[in-house]
Amino acid sequence: MEQRSQARVARARELLSIPRLTAAIGELDTAIADDPRNSAALLLRGRLKIQGRLDEAIADMDRVLQLDPDNSNAHATKAFALQGQNDEWALAEASKALGNDPRNADAFWIRASVLARVGKLTEAEQDLDAAIALEPDVSRTLLRRAGIRAQMGKADDAVRDASAVLALGPDMIALQLRAVIRGRSGDFAGAIDDLNAILGPPEEPRDVSVLPHMVDLYVQRALALTRTGQVAHAKRDLDMMIKLGGPRAVLQMQIYLRNHGFPDLALDGKRSDQFDDALTACFINDACGRGIAIPG
Repeated sequence: MEQRSQARVARARELLSIPRLTAAIGELDTAIADDPRNSAALLLRGRLKIQGRLDEAIADMDRVLQLDPDNSNAHATKAFALQGQNDEWALAEASKALGNDPRNADAFWIRASVLARVGKLTEAEQDLDAAIALEPDVSRTLLRRAGIRAQMGKADDAVRDASAVLALGPDMIALQLRAVIRGRSGDFAGAIDDLNAILGPPEEPRDVSVLPHMVDLYVQRALALTRTGQVAHAKRDLDMMIKLGGPRAVLQMQIYLRNHGFPDLALDGKRSDQFDDALTACFINDACGRGIAIPG
């Protein structure tokens, strides 16, 4: 029965590579029915259930820990499942994982994520430093540290981390993050280069009409283009922003502008010369432009 149970786990892993999540969980259900002490099957099934079946995922981790109280991966997975639900408990579980295995890079990453959630950015950065020392070329860890360093105001370090991710291969999230960091720190030319790589050059925009979340990126590039004197190109990006975001995007920006030095601006969701002038003036002003360029 144990051999058949392990074969089910192997089959589940094959299904995940396709991916066929429901079928993989079904194989693991059978593996556990064949061998209720199969901790590998319980651990994998629990991880697969984190999205949408959280209570069941935690229950699987508890079963693993009943079989093996020092299982570092089970403690780390439980910590991951608990973050946002009970961050104090999540921190305790992640710390147990690291107490049992100080070289568990995933546990460092998970604890760092929870620490960042509760505002302990310095400690989160230290955990990510440790994870990267163990596994230097893991994109998600470098990217997480880039985001935390950006929050801490360490723009140069954050850009280096994002660049390290991009050196490993194409990564749209890293490119967007680096563009935001560069723009906030005044490297408008660098921000434009990154945004051009995503959106295409302003004079030859790509068809991204199916990606309305790109509105924020067009706003950021319009700001950077304005700050570098490329006003005509900036206006093209505003045209695209309105095409993608519609009246709602205009209204959101009108509300922001009304609260940041333009009290007479109409709140009607319609583009006008007054709106364009206010937006251009906001882009030129450091404090106003920095806020409006933050994706939200």
